[in-house]
Amino acid sequence: MARLERRLLVLSLMALLGLAGWASWLDGKAWLAQHLIAHAWQTTLDQGAPQRPWPWADTWPVARLTTPAGKTLYVLESTSGEALAFGPGRLAGGIGSDQALTLAGHRDTHFAFLETLNTGDALTVQLANGTLQKFRITAQQVTNSQKQPLHIPLDDKQLLLITCYPFDAITPGGPLRYVVTAQS
Repeated sequence: MARLERRLLVLSLMALLGLAGWASWLDGKAWLAQHLIAHAWQTTLDQGAPQRPWPWADTWPVARLTTPAGKTLYVLESTSGEALAFGPGRLAGGIGSDQALTLAGHRDTHFAFLETLNTGDALTVQLANGTLQKFRITAQQVTNSQKQPLHIPLDDKQLLLITCYPFDAITPGGPLRYVVTAQS
């Protein structure tokens, strides 16, 4: 019996170490990706051409968003699930367009800060050509994406930030979207 208990203890410890290793791997990968994206952004600014953060990346940074708290987020050129795992993505507009710059991000990671924003708060966006655009939040609303399709205004002086809602939902997805509108 003692032998069986020892084997169960060893197996339990091995499983626990395996889980800890897996969690460390994911955290390390996320940390490294943010540094590689930041380097790709700086290289984009220096060379004037988009740079992929790693050779097999299917996206690249197209802007840098600074929150009212001073946190920097690198905006990626895609809203695919793979890209959104590493940062907010450009959905439409901006960057040589007459549409509002529209960014999407996950509510429980990069865009969790949207919940704390207030009307009048300032956001700054740096574009790939180095120009800075300052925006002030003018509206925040919850919409149902099944009943009201997203309308991207033809106004290059607007910034839209979109994430899923509610922020504390247990399951991801759902039709509700939290939309923050800001004007330059």
